[in-house]
Amino acid sequence: MLKLRDISAGYGKSEVLRGVSLDVNEGEVVTLVGANGAGKTTTLKTLCGLVAASGGSIEFNGHSLLGMAPHEIVDLGVTMVPEGRQLFPFLTVEENLLMGAYKRSARAARGQRLAEVLDIFPRVKERLPQLAGSLSGGEQQMVAIARGMMASPKLLIMDEPSLGLSPLLVEQMFDVVRL
Repeated sequence: MLKLRDISAGYGKSEVLRGVSLDVNEGEVVTLVGANGAGKTTTLKTLCGLVAASGGSIEFNGHSLLGMAPHEIVDLGVTMVPEGRQLFPFLTVEENLLMGAYKRSARAARGQRLAEVLDIFPRVKERLPQLAGSLSGGEQQMVAIARGMMASPKLLIMDEPSLGLSPLLVEQMFDVVRL
């Protein structure tokens, strides 16, 4: 499904990644583990087209992702839940979720997908009319993951999904990942 081969990338003249390779097969849960500053987030951002690769190759279901704009990568079925949630704090939870179904192929089924996502996250369903910025950190993380799921991705990438969550919420979140 996903193949990174010998990826190099960085910011300006600072090379952060050198020779990164990994494979993700359909149905797998893959985790990048490393110290702060090791390049985990840069790897994910490079995969999503947010950081330009300076070398190597990235393929998703036979399509080269190099040089593609982030929205084109989303259209192929790759969605990222960023570190720090990055919700729209002055929009309601429901409006944030619907933003996840922005891509053309997700819009047609957004009502059905919303129902599915709310079945997975009943706490989010309770919060639909609230402003996203008024939620607790754990609730915001659930909304961020649910928003990513609204795009019906073939590959869902989560950057630091358990950061700042209680152990109980971490366990619940990883139950969702196993779905």
